[in-house]
Amino acid sequence: MKSNWKDHLINFVAVILGVSLAFVISSRSEEAKIEKEFSLSAMAILNEINEDVVTFEEYQIPDNKEKLKQMQIAVSLLSKGIASDSLQPYMMSFFDINNYAPTNITLSSLISSGKLDLIDDFSLKSMLLSYQNFSEELVAQGDFQVDYLMDRILPWYIDHPEFLTDEFYNEGKIEEAVVLEASIIFSFYLSFLEGKIAKYDEALEQGKLLKDRLEKYNKINSQ
Repeated sequence: MKSNWKDHLINFVAVILGVSLAFVISSRSEEAKIEKEFSLSAMAILNEINEDVVTFEEYQIPDNKEKLKQMQIAVSLLSKGIASDSLQPYMMSFFDINNYAPTNITLSSLISSGKLDLIDDFSLKSMLLSYQNFSEELVAQGDFQVDYLMDRILPWYIDHPEFLTDEFYNEGKIEEAVVLEASIIFSFYLSFLEGKIAKYDEALEQGKLLKDRLEKYNKINSQ
């Protein structure tokens, strides 16, 4: 009888150990699978961020700074109340919007699927989430700029169609009331654009930092 109890105990322990070992192997296999999947995703995210960095650095930031400069000249000329030929091209710059936000296709997919939560690299995960949140802020910022153009600037032009005609710029003076209204509307727009460019600069720096972090991650996991 005692021997039977010992056999049962040994068999029971063996079953428990077998199940535990199988669970550990399965768990490690799943972790390895997750890491491999994220390594592939990390490469895709890195490629997307590389494009963002180049776009911000070589085109978006310089282009928006040039637009800001043109708008500042327009507001300066308006404030003097002189309808000269030099004012017309600068006035048109208010309609030339150039917005950009990182697409983050791969990162958005990881977040929406919940797979990003499975990554145990907390610092990298935090940087990715921060970059995604900041990208969403840029989208909202771009939407606000378009709304302001449609709700404030375009109606102003509709109320003052003379600013769209060549003849107006040969007449000399602009009415003081028009100057005051334009200064308020356009100065706010300039302030917003300055803030937008600052956000683009910040997005560029975030992109560079995340790019370096992903490159280190890929290098470690490829060894």
